[in-house]
Amino acid sequence: MFKLEDLVRWSGAAPEGPLPDSFPSLSTDTRDLPPGCLFLALRGENFDGHDFAAKAVEAGAGGVVADRSASLPPGLPALRVDDTARALRDLAAGWRAKVDPFVLGVTGSVGKTTTKELAAQLLGALGPVARTRGNWNNGLGLPKSILAMPEETRYAVLESGTNHPGEIAPLAALMRPDAAILTNVGPVHIGNFGTEERIADEKAELLRAVPAEGFCVLDATNRHFAFLRAQPRCRVVSVSADPATAADYVAVSADPATGAFEAREAATGETRALRAPQPGAHQIGNSLLAVAASRALGVAWEEIAERLAATPGAKMRWERIERGGVSWINDAYNANPISMEKSLETFAATPCAGRRIAALGDMGELGDAEEALHRRVGRAAAAAAPDELLCVGTRAAWIADEAVRAGLPAAHVHRAPDALAARAALADLAKPGDLVLVKASRSMALERALPEPG
Repeated sequence: MFKLEDLVRWSGAAPEGPLPDSFPSLSTDTRDLPPGCLFLALRGENFDGHDFAAKAVEAGAGGVVADRSASLPPGLPALRVDDTARALRDLAAGWRAKVDPFVLGVTGSVGKTTTKELAAQLLGALGPVARTRGNWNNGLGLPKSILAMPEETRYAVLESGTNHPGEIAPLAALMRPDAAILTNVGPVHIGNFGTEERIADEKAELLRAVPAEGFCVLDATNRHFAFLRAQPRCRVVSVSADPATAADYVAVSADPATGAFEAREAATGETRALRAPQPGAHQIGNSLLAVAASRALGVAWEEIAERLAATPGAKMRWERIERGGVSWINDAYNANPISMEKSLETFAATPCAGRRIAALGDMGELGDAEEALHRRVGRAAAAAAPDELLCVGTRAAWIADEAVRAGLPAAHVHRAPDALAARAALADLAKPGDLVLVKASRSMALERALPEPG
């Protein structure tokens, strides 16, 4: 897939040793080395990929990308560069230009990975689509996702994330979006930004990178909509899951428990019955964003309806699992105040034969606002009124306290210090017929609270 002459030109590398004319793929991990691949030796705080360069070639790599200053065994096939991290970005930029797909960038505080998957699913109606792998949306993951695009890719849906100021602009410069979706702005990673307004300004860097002939899709119900709408130089397509808020695409009716909704397109006056692949009002909102982008690119309504309902779910994102007669909703991939509230709303509306049990853990990177935001989730938990609430971790104690203060009976509010203790607690609490929601920030690894299969 990668010609040696292109790699040299894009990265300014100096070849040495017996290099092949091309490489089928690129890898930065010796644990995943396809035969003949090019191994790129990155340096991190606790590792140096150059230490594994010889091992990579022994394992079947066709060559390595290494810093000019690194010591390598004599005769090892290598592309020498000034800095391998910069070379990774340069190679990705070169490949993005060579493949030259239509790039739809996706960012936002919540829902960006789900929306990315939905948009990629719908754009598949138009031709070969590549997408960000998993949540590879940072300075390392985005170039790797770009380099994983097959050469025949016509549409690429690429996600950009941030947890510190100044991260979106270089990602946007690398992906060079032709269009963009910004899902929403909320107090996610607010400990690193200070205010939601600064988060909105950071996310808007993706909108500013879209050319005048492109388009941006925004949620008209987000409180930062007026600011965000003014940032791009291209046209803005608005969506609203609230029928009381005017937009280019509105969910005029919706059933959050099933994900069914009717989308009205303002430009044509058409209304179409659709179904989000997962339940929840927030999933209907995510679906509307993907629908608006796909309609802007010419996807027919019939294709949208069929493809939307068939979108596969992502692991640990509202993943429903049946074990021991209990229905478990594993939503433990990550959590923040917005996603916690949306998951609790959906959980409260989800039918079950027995009781509802919510296991909620700590949320990270909230800075000085962490107590207030955990207490906000506690009030949301009380409003959702689960039969039992289990709060896991030190910060989740605020959730428990506030849920009781907001009216949830103290006898039905439980606490556990970590995921393994939560597993023991849930083993006692959950009975056949019950429905259990498990959600926390990634650092909690709360999926470990689920019982083992079998």
